[in-house]
Amino acid sequence: MQLILHLDSAPYTIHRLAPSTPASVYLPLIDGQAWYSVTKTDEELSLVVSHNYKEEDALNADHKVSPGWRCFKVAGPLDFSMVGVLANLSGALAQNAISLFVVSTYDTDYILVKDDMALKAKKVFEDAGHQVDSKSL
Repeated sequence: MQLILHLDSAPYTIHRLAPSTPASVYLPLIDGQAWYSVTKTDEELSLVVSHNYKEEDALNADHKVSPGWRCFKVAGPLDFSMVGVLANLSGALAQNAISLFVVSTYDTDYILVKDDMALKAKKVFEDAGHQVDSKSL
């Protein structure tokens, strides 16, 4: 399997809020952003946003902030019959001690790694036979 990945030059921040957080509280964080993902479960509300948000700017005690992420987009759309896309990519990162955060959409997958690991992740993906768009490096 050979994939094409694009590395976004924007910084990303991952937010964790209480699941009861009203939309009026978190909508200002995503309003006007080029890319974001909102996921709500019984335990949490997670936001992944293409901006550089600082930990000290957390909205309240329930708001955890993890700044300093970079995002690799798997070129898509990916057909649902494709098997092992994330296993292949995440396995290569795991073998090289690179932590990740994944967001999946209908069309494709997004793999976020900490900023200081982005160049290493690019090399890992290339060594695994994938092509990485390096315009943003």
